[in-house]
Amino acid sequence: MGLIRFIIIALIIYLLILIFKRWAANKNPPSSGSQENSTVMVQCKTCKLHVPETEALKKNDEYYCSQEHLEGKQD
Repeated sequence: MGLIRFIIIALIIYLLILIFKRWAANKNPPSSGSQENSTVMVQCKTCKLHVPETEALKKNDEYYCSQEHLEGKQD
């Protein structure tokens, strides 16, 4: 009789742990690849370096990584 009681209690504890893990996982679901979290990379026309679009300089629909490359000055 004691072994059956132990197995039942262990099973109940196991099920409670499973339920808690699923509840915790569903509480904060991972983001589904939204555009807000991704960074668009663009290529500098002069040196071909990839930089984030937010940091790139744009002129005539072309991107540059620095003011020097934008103005056409090369070292």
